[in-house]
Amino acid sequence: MIGRRKKASPLPSRVYEKNGAWYFVDIKRKWHKLCRVSDGLTRLYTELAAINRDKEVRDDELMAGLIDAWLLAKLRTYANSTQSNYRAMALKIREDFADIRVDEVQPMNVARFLDKYYADKPGYNNKYRALFSVIMAYGVRMGLRNDNPVREVSGVSEKKRDRYITDAELTAIKEAACFDDRDPPRPLPSARAFNALIDLAYLTAQRIGDLLALNWADVSDDGILFRPAKTVNSSGVRLLIAMNPDLRDTLDAAKGGKVVSIGPVISLAGGSRMTYKSANKIWTRTCERARRKYEKECEKAGTKPDARWLTDMHFHDLRAKALTDKQRVEGAAAAQALAGHTTAAMTAHYTKSREVETVTPLTLKRSS
Repeated sequence: MIGRRKKASPLPSRVYEKNGAWYFVDIKRKWHKLCRVSDGLTRLYTELAAINRDKEVRDDELMAGLIDAWLLAKLRTYANSTQSNYRAMALKIREDFADIRVDEVQPMNVARFLDKYYADKPGYNNKYRALFSVIMAYGVRMGLRNDNPVREVSGVSEKKRDRYITDAELTAIKEAACFDDRDPPRPLPSARAFNALIDLAYLTAQRIGDLLALNWADVSDDGILFRPAKTVNSSGVRLLIAMNPDLRDTLDAAKGGKVVSIGPVISLAGGSRMTYKSANKIWTRTCERARRKYEKECEKAGTKPDARWLTDMHFHDLRAKALTDKQRVEGAAAAQALAGHTTAAMTAHYTKSREVETVTPLTLKRSS
């Protein structure tokens, strides 16, 4: 018997796997073969859209159908890492709203969903709200309803991130990226590529996705040409970051002594491109390893470890550090240009909470 799924699944509504293939089960419980599992999700959605058109199945009036249609039509327009996150988030929304008609979704339904799962997670709460709004706006465009109910649900306040990675912490991270913490330490195969990634992130202040997508074809004697994926559909800005000795040394280190002119700048030992997932995993493990080394050194010295030192660090904090340092040396306009931001306010979002203003104290009035 086919029933409602008990657990979240990457498969669209009424699609099931059997004998290495995906099948669509219509309302009469008839099985229609879509494609082999090995063909992938893109082929699955294409075949599903075709069979729905042929049979005039009105599943698109349900939230499950709307979300499936959005995944097929819009997901590919986002960066690869965003696609992975949005697919998982969309499936989570569909899990709760699958059998509800699109025109029956009310603001209170959206609010209850967000409060049910993310009441104590403001970051996720706002991210799910934003994606939900995008999907419902697509429903409006498809003529399935006349308004967007998510707009009536306010976002939640998030604590502004103010973590600034110090120069000493960055040095400790780069050292920890080279060797594991065994006795004796052994070199890590990812050290060359990952330290080059860290240095590029600081020198250029670009996002991790754009750094990982960088190819040698984008590098010339003039500098490195970036086409930020996040702004490709908005400002469309392109950045040529001029070559300097530090940037040249970092690029040479990324090559690892090899003569290369094609392929990814940040590559693993075998030459394959480092993925967003693996880069984040390496960053997390490296920070943990650096912290353990620091705690051991404190134990030997008989001192108490600083609870904030080498903790709560995100890779994206390197962009904030770079822009903050750039602003301190060359001013806000230079930081804005390096970031590729269209407004000074966008740059201030990164730098204001991390900038420390130096002031002088008053002097004591002493009686003569």
